[in-house]
Amino acid sequence: MAATGRRYAQAAFELANEKNNIDRWVEDLARAAEVLSDSDVLSFLDAPQVTDSVKLDGIGKLLADVDVLVRNTVNLMTVNRDITKFADMFRLFGEMADEHHGIARAEVVSAVPLDDARRSKIADGLAKLVGRKEVKIIESVDPEIIGGMVAKVGDRLIDGSTRTQLRAMRSSLAERPVD
Repeated sequence: MAATGRRYAQAAFELANEKNNIDRWVEDLARAAEVLSDSDVLSFLDAPQVTDSVKLDGIGKLLADVDVLVRNTVNLMTVNRDITKFADMFRLFGEMADEHHGIARAEVVSAVPLDDARRSKIADGLAKLVGRKEVKIIESVDPEIIGGMVAKVGDRLIDGSTRTQLRAMRSSLAERPVD
């Protein structure tokens, strides 16, 4: 499934880059994703009993305000019976656009929700660490880490959690008993 979404995202990104309108594509794909997040719309476009011409007419009406090439991408995914992979394609396109703009994405897990100041400080620190001008944070909360945070940027894992520090301390004490 992801491979199909990736193929559409790659083709769309290359087209958007060629036309020098990546940012417009991001906006229009977000609009399309909003429309397609309605389960009734998605079911209609994925229904085998509905003809392609009726589906394409519906897409034309629902996405009249988006660029014709974005609409054509939705049309193509619909007639190829791949419209259920649109959300995956949109996510991958966004990652490609961020990469193109020098923006990294980080998954950050903290013990408590981050406030804006802390989120900004973490994003700035991670950007310097990975050599990017900006890092977008996708955050989640896991009280099990006790304190600190765990961040994953690309294939780099930065574990500053209290849980990991306590485990390391316990291992260190177990290896070197104190006299």
